[in-house]
Amino acid sequence: RRKAPDLVARTLHWFRWEAGTTWLSGIALLIVVYYIGGGALIDADVRDISHLNAVIVGVAVIFAGGFVYDVMMRSPLGRNEMVFTVVAYLLIVSVSYAVHTLLSPRAAYIHVGAMFGTIMVANVWMHILPAQRRMIAALKDGKQPDQRLASQAKLRSKQNTFLAVPVVFIMISNHYPGVTYGHR
Repeated sequence: RRKAPDLVARTLHWFRWEAGTTWLSGIALLIVVYYIGGGALIDADVRDISHLNAVIVGVAVIFAGGFVYDVMMRSPLGRNEMVFTVVAYLLIVSVSYAVHTLLSPRAAYIHVGAMFGTIMVANVWMHILPAQRRMIAALKDGKQPDQRLASQAKLRSKQNTFLAVPVVFIMISNHYPGVTYGHR
């Protein structure tokens, strides 16, 4: 049995705000713990950089990672899941390595997680839900929904599902540094 478009739209509204509030609370904690507090952001044994430069690196990793992901998804690469996966994996490893040479281990770890979280919330707010709104509007008008929108929303939703595991692991890992970022 099909759900009525109004019910679907109301349900999707909650998904949007769940993603948004999770991201906003995470960014607020990132700002308070790392950018304002500052002590956890830099480790002189890793790299002796200024607090401002460390903040710039952190913010750049989060937003540049999301930008690069979106460009890759819009390119022909985004239509080939296997090649996209390999390229994305290599980029994630490269970014993780680079940020671990600049920030404290704890800050590097959490910034990679914040990059993933930013990608996930951007997928929800900018791609999945707008596509679903357009498909619901088409159904209300008695038209066939655009299958390309459905395909892209499905792919980004699937990628969000895969990203959820490392994001949750990274969030929890701050309570267990000995087995994650705190171990050589």
